[in-house]
Amino acid sequence: MINEAWSAEINLETPAGQTLKKLVAALPATRPFRITVFGSAPLQIGIEAGLLSGNVDLFSDDEELERWVMSAGLGDQQNRPYIQVCSGLNFRTSPRWGTRTQSITISHSTFVFPHPIDILIAKLNRLEEKDIEAFRVVMRKTGHPTEMEMIQELQMAVDLLRPIFDEENASDLVNNTHRLWPLIYGREIDVRKEIIAPALAKRRAGYDLPVRDYKSELKEAALAYSA
Repeated sequence: MINEAWSAEINLETPAGQTLKKLVAALPATRPFRITVFGSAPLQIGIEAGLLSGNVDLFSDDEELERWVMSAGLGDQQNRPYIQVCSGLNFRTSPRWGTRTQSITISHSTFVFPHPIDILIAKLNRLEEKDIEAFRVVMRKTGHPTEMEMIQELQMAVDLLRPIFDEENASDLVNNTHRLWPLIYGREIDVRKEIIAPALAKRRAGYDLPVRDYKSELKEAALAYSA
C-alpha cells in the first residue's frame, strides 16, 4: 500500500496557493482553522504548478467558512480560481486517505492536502478529460501510480465500486475504471475479476467467513428443483 509522499513540495506561489493565502488573510485570527483541500488544487500545489484548476475545492467543520469565503471575494464569479466550499461527503476516495496527508500551517490556519493517490481515486467519480489529464500529469512527474499500485489501492477502496443509490445522480466507478485503464495503462481491465473479487476474498478471510459460494449453490439448487 502507498504511504510515502510522492513529492515534498508545497508551492503556495501557484494560483491555488495564492488563493489559500488570501483566504487566511480574511479568516478571523481569534481562532484556529483546519481546512482540507481536495480536487485538482493539491496536485497544482504539490506536483505540477502548470496543472490548471478553475477552482479550489475544500471542506472544514467550521460552519461559517463559506461566509468568510464570500466576504473575502473568493467565491464563484468573484475570483479565479474561486473557492468552492464543499462537504466532506464530496471527497469520495480511499478510506485510508486520512493516514497519508500532508499539511501546512499559515498563521492560524492549517491546510490538509490528501495524498495524490487519494486525489486521483476521487477523480474516478467523474473522470472528465481534465481528470484523465491529472492522471497523466502525476504519472509523468512522479512515475506513480503504477498499475499494481492502482489495483491494490482500488481493492482497499472496493466499496466505492458498489452500485450507486437510486437517489444519486452520479457516475459509475466501475465503468469509469474500465475507461481509464486503456488510456493510462494501455490495456483493458476486468474490474470485477482483478479488483472487486480479490478485495472481497480478503474481506471474507479477515472475517473468517466460509469460502464456499453458497449463493451460487442456492441458485443451482433452485434450477434443479424447478426442472
